[in-house]
Amino acid sequence: MQKVLALWAVPRSRSSAFTWMMKNRGDFVVLLEPFGKSAYYSEDRIIHRYTNIIEPNPEYNYELVLKKIISKSKKERLFVKDFPYYFVHIVDRTFLSLFQHTFLIRDPAEMLPSYINKMPDVTFEEIGYEQLYQFFERVASFTGEIPPLIDADDLVNHPTSTVRLYCEKVGIPFMPEALSWEPETDKIQELSWTEGHWLDTLSVSRGFQKKTNHNYLNVNDSDRLKSLYDLCLPYYQKLYAYRLKEPTKK
Repeated sequence: MQKVLALWAVPRSRSSAFTWMMKNRGDFVVLLEPFGKSAYYSEDRIIHRYTNIIEPNPEYNYELVLKKIISKSKKERLFVKDFPYYFVHIVDRTFLSLFQHTFLIRDPAEMLPSYINKMPDVTFEEIGYEQLYQFFERVASFTGEIPPLIDADDLVNHPTSTVRLYCEKVGIPFMPEALSWEPETDKIQELSWTEGHWLDTLSVSRGFQKKTNHNYLNVNDSDRLKSLYDLCLPYYQKLYAYRLKEPTKK
């Protein structure tokens, strides 16, 4: 059984765009946040936003979802994107051995306003930076190596070199043609397991691009945003030190 290539991230980090690029390659079957329904909708859910309106569904239980991933990985080359906050409590040696772990981060000064715009009452726990950092440390300890990690700013400012370096690190061919695409709202929305508004920007995109025409709050415009930013920043800074970057030429 070949390892499942996984991208672990925080929300609003351009991780869905990265997943869409991986789908466009054509050599992976992609799974977008397979543990999301486990966290929100299963019998052993850990997030209780919808407890009063959605009955728990055993189909989404963590054990069953993981078994399905293992079964699929025996037949197909899989790429998985997910957030450690959803699953970190079930991680064991079997889980760690199943995946080829890679990571994506984004400056909380940019990620948080985007997240608050979509979910105004988001909590620090749901942001997931603490869990992402802890999982990164656990993967590094388990494998004895620093796992590949990319920063969202590098991805949008230097997509070709960043993705090429990522491909080199994980041992897959670099396919430059996968870096751009035509807007395909219906197909992109098929990736989502939640309401489609989470992928609205991706649905009209043509590649990795930095959006500047939004009206998001600045982290300093709100005491709550600033508080969340101060909590997330130390984890981001620690992870940022490990980001993939081109070797310095002498």
